[in-house]
Amino acid sequence: MHNFIRITKALSDPTRVRILGLLLGGELCVCNIVEIMGLAQPTISRHLKQCTDAGLTIGRKAGGWTHYRLATDSTDMYISTFLDLLQQAIKTDEEFTTLQSNLLTLKEIKNIL
Repeated sequence: MHNFIRITKALSDPTRVRILGLLLGGELCVCNIVEIMGLAQPTISRHLKQCTDAGLTIGRKAGGWTHYRLATDSTDMYISTFLDLLQQAIKTDEEFTTLQSNLLTLKEIKNIL
């Protein structure tokens, strides 16, 4: 039950859910998420820490930045179930559609991923 509560607390914030939705497309640097979402770096880092603490994301250091990806290899049934639900939920979120467009533009401009 502890894992379930920790995950649902992490998912209780729309910004965190949208960040996780962006990570469905693959690993992203914090700097890219900051640019896509238009939020301050400490804010994004705080949200990602909560997602990592809940077991939803995994971070890796690369120079001065941290790159995050979804914990798709997790054996926690709640995480895999949530990721399946997330793929469906983001399809109907207008704000996420805008963020996804920002991500595609960023990929084209900076040739990332």
